Amino acid sequence: MTAVVGTTMFGWQTVLVDKNATRERAECVAGLTDLPAPIDVRAGTVNGESLAAIQRCLGTLRADSVRQMAVGLAVLAAVTAAGYLLAPWFECRLRGLRRLDRTPGTEALRAALAGLVREAGLRRPPVFVVSRSARISGNTFGAGPVRYVRLDLGLVHAQRTAPQVFRAVVLHELAHVRNADIHLTRLTIALAWAFPLAVLVPVAVNYAGSVPARRLLDDGWRLAAFALIVHASAWSVLRAREFAADARLLGGDRAAVRALLAADRRRIGRRARLGSAFRFHPLSRARADTLEHPGRRFAARPVEALGAGLAAGIAAPPLLDLMASLPHQLPSSDRLTGGAAATGLLLGVPLALVTTGALWRCAWWARHTGTAAATGTAFGAALGCGLVVGRRLSWITAYTDQHRAWWIEVVLGLLWIAGGALLGRWVAGSARAYLRIIAPERTRRTRLAWAGAVLATTVLTAWSLGFLLMLDFATLDGETTLLRLVAARQGHPDVVTSLALLDLLGFYLRIAAAQVPHLFALPLLALLYPVLASPRASRHAVRLGVVAGGVGALLLPLVPLGLGVAARDPGLSTSTAAAMVNGHTLVPVTFVELTVAVAAVANRRLPLPHALLAALTAGLLLAPAIVAADTTVPCVTGASRGCVPIVDGIAVDRALTHALVVAPTAAVLAAIVGAALAAGLAGSARRRRWTAAGLAIGLASAGTVVLVVSRRTATATVSRDPCLVGVWRLTASRYHLPVPADSTLGGLADLTQDSTVELTSGPEGGYATAYRADGTATDLHDLSTAEGTLGGHTVRLARRGVLTYRWSAGGGRYRQYDQIYLGTETVWEVAGRKVAIPAEAGENTGAYRCADDRLTVRLESAGGAWSEETFVRSPT
Repeated sequence: MTAVVGTTMFGWQTVLVDKNATRERAECVAGLTDLPAPIDVRAGTVNGESLAAIQRCLGTLRADSVRQMAVGLAVLAAVTAAGYLLAPWFECRLRGLRRLDRTPGTEALRAALAGLVREAGLRRPPVFVVSRSARISGNTFGAGPVRYVRLDLGLVHAQRTAPQVFRAVVLHELAHVRNADIHLTRLTIALAWAFPLAVLVPVAVNYAGSVPARRLLDDGWRLAAFALIVHASAWSVLRAREFAADARLLGGDRAAVRALLAADRRRIGRRARLGSAFRFHPLSRARADTLEHPGRRFAARPVEALGAGLAAGIAAPPLLDLMASLPHQLPSSDRLTGGAAATGLLLGVPLALVTTGALWRCAWWARHTGTAAATGTAFGAALGCGLVVGRRLSWITAYTDQHRAWWIEVVLGLLWIAGGALLGRWVAGSARAYLRIIAPERTRRTRLAWAGAVLATTVLTAWSLGFLLMLDFATLDGETTLLRLVAARQGHPDVVTSLALLDLLGFYLRIAAAQVPHLFALPLLALLYPVLASPRASRHAVRLGVVAGGVGALLLPLVPLGLGVAARDPGLSTSTAAAMVNGHTLVPVTFVELTVAVAAVANRRLPLPHALLAALTAGLLLAPAIVAADTTVPCVTGASRGCVPIVDGIAVDRALTHALVVAPTAAVLAAIVGAALAAGLAGSARRRRWTAAGLAIGLASAGTVVLVVSRRTATATVSRDPCLVGVWRLTASRYHLPVPADSTLGGLADLTQDSTVELTSGPEGGYATAYRADGTATDLHDLSTAEGTLGGHTVRLARRGVLTYRWSAGGGRYRQYDQIYLGTETVWEVAGRKVAIPAEAGENTGAYRCADDRLTVRLESAGGAWSEETFVRSPT
C-alpha cells in the first residue's frame, strides 16, 4: 500500500500539472539573471533579495503540489472503495450464487454447517451461498458487516460421499472468518485493481503524444516495476491467508486436507515454482509441506523484509515531498527535519509491525520447540536492502537533476543496510529476552510485551528512516546543495570528499539535537526497552555507570581551575574562557560515556541496550558537573566580583542535551562498532574464509576512501606567512566608515547629508585572534567596542561572538574569506539609542606587517571604508 500511495501522489502531479503556470514560473525565474545567486556556496551566504524574487516567481507552487497529490489520493481511495463495495454483488451475479437459507430441502446441510460454525468459535454465523461448480472447494468474500462463505456444488455432494473432506474444507473456510482476513483480502484485491485504473491509465493517457520517447521509456519500466510489485504483494497476501487458515485445523481435519492436497497430481517444475509468486493460491505441495512442517510458518523469511523495504523505499520520496510541503511542521524544526520525521513515522508503523511480527513469532516458535531462534541480522539487512533499492526505483527519483557520486551512494547504501541489520538484531534480542521470562501459558503478558516492542520499534524505525532521508536529501550533489557548502568550507567547493560527508553528518546531528532534542531522546528511551526484561544485567549496567559518572563528576569541576592560568592573559577575555570551558567539559563527558558503553559491551558482556543504560546513568551524574564547571568560570577568570555563581538556563539546557542525548548517541555508536569488532575477532578462528573476505573488503574500502580524500582539488595554492600563526590580542584599532544619510546609522545620528565616521579602540576591548597553520582563523569578541563622533553625537560600535574564516598572507598582501559567524551580535549605539545590524559574510583584502611580537592588518572595502588593527602576540 505504501508503494501505491507514493506512486499515486507523484503520478497525479504529472497529470494535473498546469503547463501554462509552469511555463510562466520558468520564464520568471529565467528573467532573474541580473540578480546575484540566492545561495553563494563558496562564501556560505544567502542573498535575501534573490531568494524573495525566486519565491515570488514560484508563487503557489507548493500549494498546487499538495492539492495535486491530495486529488490523486482521493481518486485512488474512491476507486478502491467502489471496487471493495461492489465486488460481492458482482461475484454473486456472475457466479449465479444462491443463498443456502433460501433454498428448500437443505435443512440437514444447514444443521451440519451450524455445528461447524459453533466448533469454529464464531459468534455470528456467515451467510452460506452455493455455486454450480463441481469442484470440491469453497471461498470467502464480503464487504462491510456481511460475510459470505461460498460452497461449490461438488463440496455439497461431498457431505454424503466424503464427510471428513467436507468437514475439513468448511472448517478451513470458516477459519478465514475467524482470522478476520476477509476484509483485508478484499481491500487488497480492490487496491490491486484500483492502482492500474486510477493511476496507470490516467498517466498513460496524459503521456501519449506529450512526452519524449526517452522519457516515456524511462517512466515505462518504472511503472511496469511498480505494477509488478503491487500485484506480487497483493498475491502474497492472498497466499499467506491460506497458510494461516490451515494452521487452525487439528487432528483428522489436518490429515484430510493434507490427503486432499496430495491428490493433486500436477507436476511442479521450475517454471511452476517461479510462477507461484503470481498465483492467488499457494501450490498444493507448498500447503502440504507446511502442514507437515508447521515451523515454516513461523520462520522469519528475509523475502518478507525485502518486500516491505521495497514498498517503503518507493513511497518515501513522494511522502517526504508531501510532508515537507505541509504548512505546519514539528515545533522548532525546519521543513526538511519535520517532513523527514513525519515520513519516518508514517512508514515506521507498518515496517515495525512486519519486523516485530516476523521475529517475535520466530522466537516464540523457537521457545515452543526448543530450537534456535533467528538472530534478526539477515531479516533486518534485507529490510535495509529493500529500502535502498526502493528509493532508487521511486518514480520521483527519475525527475531529479541532482545526483550523488558513486561512493556516496555506496556509503548511504551501507548505512541503510547496517541500520536495518542492527534493528533486526535489536528486535530479535528483545523478543528472546522477554519470552525467556514470560511463562508460555501467560498469553496476555506475551501480547503486552509484543505491543511494547511494536511501539519501541516504531520509534526506532521512524527515527532511522527520518535521519537517513535527511542524509539522502542533503547529499545530493548540485551547485547550491548543502554538501557543496560544507566542501566549500573545507576549501574545495568543486570536489566532495569523505571528510565533507563526515562533516555533513556531524552537522545534522548537532543541528537536530539543538533544534528538536526529543527526536533523539525518544529513540534512546526506546532502545532501553529490552532492559526491563533483564533486571540483573540492568543492575550491573547502573553500577558501572554510577562508578564512572561519579568519578567524572568529581573531576570535571576542576577543569575551570586550569583555565585560571589562561585567564591571566588580559587579551583572553571571559568569552574566550567560556569557549574553552565548553570545549574542555563536553569532550570529557563524551569520552566518559563512550568508555562506559564500550566497557559494558566488551568487559561485562552486556548487550547494547544495557551499554546505553550505563552511559545514561553516567550522563545523569555528569550533567550537574557541566553546569558547575560553567558557573565557576567567572570566579576563576576574575570576571565576577564577589564570585557569585549564576546558573544560566541556556547552560543547563546545553548540559542536559549533551549529557543525556548527544554523548549517549555517540557512546552507542562506539559500542556498536566495538561489539562488531569483538564479534569479528572472536569468530575469526572459526570462520577464516569470512575473516579473510572481510579484511579484503575493509582494505578495498580504505583504499577507496584514501583515493577520494587524496584527490587533488581545483582550488588554487595559497600562501600563508608563518609569522601570523599564533594567538594575537588587540592593542589598538581604527575604523573609517562612510555613512549615508539614509542608512541605519545615519538615521540614528539624525544626519541630513552623507558623512563619515572614524572609530578607535584600545586594548580594553576584549578582542583576540587565533591564526592556524591550516589556513583557518578565529576571532573572539567579548563586547569589543570602538567609539567615535558623528554629527555631534558619540557613536559606539559593540561586537560580541565568534567569527571563523580562512586567510592567506604573503608579500605584504592579506586576504580574508569564507567567514562563518557563530552567535555574533553587532550593535550601533548613538545617544542612548541602539540598533542591531546583521553580520554579512564577504571577502576582505588589504595589507599587513608582521614582526615577531607585533601584527598590523589594514583591510579596505568598497565605498572607501577601511580598518587598521594592531595586535601583539599573546604568551598563551
